[in-house]
Amino acid sequence: MKRIILAALVALSINFVNAQTKKPVTKTPAKSTTVKVGTGPKIGYIFEDYIFENYKEVKKLDEDIKKKQDTYQETYNKMAIEYQTLYLDYQNSMKNLDSMTTERLNEKLRKVQEVKSASENFQREAEKELQQFTGDGVVRIKTSIKTTAETIAKEKGFKYIFTRNKSDGPMTSNRVVLYAGDKGAGNISDAVLARMGSPVVVKK
Repeated sequence: MKRIILAALVALSINFVNAQTKKPVTKTPAKSTTVKVGTGPKIGYIFEDYIFENYKEVKKLDEDIKKKQDTYQETYNKMAIEYQTLYLDYQNSMKNLDSMTTERLNEKLRKVQEVKSASENFQREAEKELQQFTGDGVVRIKTSIKTTAETIAKEKGFKYIFTRNKSDGPMTSNRVVLYAGDKGAGNISDAVLARMGSPVVVKK
């Protein structure tokens, strides 16, 4: 969006320079044109954090993530208990070497190491899968918000739609809105939520 704005400013600058340097073809004075106020492109915005707080798919994603976390944790806990049991058995065997053959002792140690390695691998893979699941969910939600905002923007005649957060100020990083004096007229957040099946009920 910054590139679009920059390109527009450059185009305006070039047009201004050309208008100042171009010689008139005839001696007839150019007719002055009056620019009407409010005829520029219609600009709107959404509060991204507000939509995330109220969009039902975000809540569902949170629930799904929690379920996966609980499932992973339950499996890991079982593996951890198995490891502790085998390790304790191995430790006890070390105290009674006279009644334990070297082969049997090595077999116990091998099982301890296998379970330990399996639990560590499971934990790494579970974290990766959870991150992937979360990332895919967020991308899916953002795509849905973007598509819905585009549809509503076209219906309402908006040329540009910006993303904002409710707490944004003029100096907020990664934001381009320096001033918004429309008293909420350009805010289509509720329209986007309603279109996505998550209408917000205004408490009176």
